Amino acid sequence: MLVTPSWTSPEGRTLFLGAATVLISFISYFFLNLAPSKKISGKAARATRLREAFDNIEKRTSPSEKGTKNDASSSQSLKVKELWIYPIKSLRGCSVPRAMLTNEGFYLDRRFMLLKKENAGKPSNMHVSHHGSMTLFHPRILGSKILVVYRQPGTSEPSGHVLELDLEPSIDGLETLDVIMHGSPSKAYNMGSDCNSWFSERFGFDVVLAFWGGNTRLVLGNQPTKPTSSAIRNRLSQIPVVGAVFQDPQNDKIAFNDCAPYLVINQKSVDNVSTRLPDGMDMDLSKFRANIVVSSPSPTASPSLKEWDEDFWRTIEFPATNSRIILTGNCGRCPSLNVNYKTGTHAKSKEDEADGGVQVLRLLQKDRRVDKGVKYSPIFGRYGFVASGGEGQVVRVGDEVKVVEKNEEHTTFYWPELSTA
Repeated sequence: MLVTPSWTSPEGRTLFLGAATVLISFISYFFLNLAPSKKISGKAARATRLREAFDNIEKRTSPSEKGTKNDASSSQSLKVKELWIYPIKSLRGCSVPRAMLTNEGFYLDRRFMLLKKENAGKPSNMHVSHHGSMTLFHPRILGSKILVVYRQPGTSEPSGHVLELDLEPSIDGLETLDVIMHGSPSKAYNMGSDCNSWFSERFGFDVVLAFWGGNTRLVLGNQPTKPTSSAIRNRLSQIPVVGAVFQDPQNDKIAFNDCAPYLVINQKSVDNVSTRLPDGMDMDLSKFRANIVVSSPSPTASPSLKEWDEDFWRTIEFPATNSRIILTGNCGRCPSLNVNYKTGTHAKSKEDEADGGVQVLRLLQKDRRVDKGVKYSPIFGRYGFVASGGEGQVVRVGDEVKVVEKNEEHTTFYWPELSTA
């Protein structure tokens, strides 16, 4: 005889909650996937707002005009030495005098990326660690455009005509692409045959230029104020129906950045790497592909900034705008450090040093494997996220930086299928 449990019994309540969860999942899935117009309009409005803020940077009052005091005697006072933006992922970066903070990284940072078209299957993501010749492409931001020039190996003059891209191209009529980076998926847009042909001719194989179009990816690893276990929820949130239950509006998101929106490095640590290179060679800090380079405010500042101090930084602050970046994890390094930026080739032996190529990764392996989360990779730099209220604020070269929070020990990097812990 079939017995129907009472809704007031423990079994009945469990059954009711289970049914309600499934129902909510289907309803959420329906609204999230079948009613995209509201979501798209929100993206467009935000893109417009950020573009207007970016266009008005020059009109804003600089820190010096505000009377901001740069207290070089402060025990935690540093300065912004350099700022970098990488409009097209893995190509050369742009050193800029100022940059605007957004939740996904500096405005215009890594909004485009290249995909290699395979004979069968989906296009593969292109990274400088696998395609050293990506360093022969030099983007430049000019007005509302990105200009990309190509320089043949060993030359300093552009070769062929310059590729011109809009900073915020229209996505109307563009083919959509599925892009998955480190297990975190997103939608992107194929920029079309003109752009693709320009890159394909220079690489020697078929390439697709993809634009993010405001479509973010979930951060699956270390996040501010969240435990590592939140990555499991993020993975579940990507599954249709089930994902509707686990989606968290507070989850951090990124564009085509690897694992976090920002990467911060210390000039003193760059200097340390230079001491490991052959005589007469200095480390090219652009190879670290950082967004923010921090240094001492002056050579006589006390206490002075030391190499590897950044390993323990937890939060840095820009007093001029009261904005902060929360540093959550270390950047484990890959063979991209071995690429000779002049030739676009990887240094594979000591003989390559004569042509400017050095196996930097090997030099760092000796003492910089300090994170059990990526125990086979040397660490250089810290990943970070802009704190609440920071979006739209401007950071300038020369701005004061304060380390306002430190960790007592090394953090452990986590990202599904990347980390070793």
